[in-house]
Amino acid sequence: MAEIVNSQQLLNDKGQLQAKGYSRHMNFVLDKKLVRSSRLKEWDFYQIHFDSRYVLQLTLGHVSYAMQIGATLIDLATGDKRSVGKFAPAAISFKRKMPANPEVAHTLQYFSRNLCAQFETTDKFRRLAFTASDYSGIRAEINLMLTNVSKAKDKIVIATPFDNPKHWYLNYKENCFAVNGYVRIEDVAYQIKNGFGLLDWGRGVWPYSHEWVWGNGGTTVNGKNFGFNIGWGFGNTESATENAFFYDNVLYKLGDVTETKTGSCYRYADGDGRFDFKAEPVFDNYTKLNVLWVHNKCHQLFGKWTGHVVLDDGTKLEIPPFIAFCEHAKNKW
Repeated sequence: MAEIVNSQQLLNDKGQLQAKGYSRHMNFVLDKKLVRSSRLKEWDFYQIHFDSRYVLQLTLGHVSYAMQIGATLIDLATGDKRSVGKFAPAAISFKRKMPANPEVAHTLQYFSRNLCAQFETTDKFRRLAFTASDYSGIRAEINLMLTNVSKAKDKIVIATPFDNPKHWYLNYKENCFAVNGYVRIEDVAYQIKNGFGLLDWGRGVWPYSHEWVWGNGGTTVNGKNFGFNIGWGFGNTESATENAFFYDNVLYKLGDVTETKTGSCYRYADGDGRFDFKAEPVFDNYTKLNVLWVHNKCHQLFGKWTGHVVLDDGTKLEIPPFIAFCEHAKNKW
């Protein structure tokens, strides 16, 4: 596995990936002036799990020709799902605002007559605000504060090549945000106290038809933050995978992880015995989208996960049951 420990330019003058591997911080320098394609795709996606049964998702992003600004609130116990937002041709002014580094202080925002969204990043916190309205009044109101923000905190950052040298993907995932605030979508409202937050930040140029498997979740163990990220099926991962877990804000890198199914339950394990979990399904957040040239099918399967991990010093941590997910997406966009 190639770990990038110092700052490196991501792309060469031809717009091809020249820095391949993974990093614990944003050591990849993305200069958008070096992107040699009109099909650059960019998104900031936040997911918050709270009260053991609710999931809130917020998205600001585009797939070069179409943009999405949206919020979704899911009750895993009942399956009730409320979504508001906008899917429309991508505005050039919006695309120019997408930051090239998620660790640098910035504000990403979108404002229209009926929809306002703002993601603010500082060295000490992240603030997420979202408001949607129509002729009948306010349809959504969200205001969240994310803490446990530190440059010293480990993340999993991966620069992934594809068979076509013109294609590449830069992905940054940060686990274990502490989330507090308020969410209301239509007639459902909650105060969020000490929720668990995740940032999935992606930038890249890749094939129109693609798919992936991605899993993530977080909880506390012995009073310390624990989280994991697994994934495969997207691009060439010979230089590095995104498989890792976090304990007390420190990253522990894994090799390949496999998925097996017995009855209705799934098992996720690596080949070294350092990551081994059983997942009992709770709710399948199935989404399907066919708009313009965007086609997406995704089974995001939330479940009750339990298992163990092994730290670098050989310490075995038993992880009590917690809610996490693993999804399988097939896309054309």
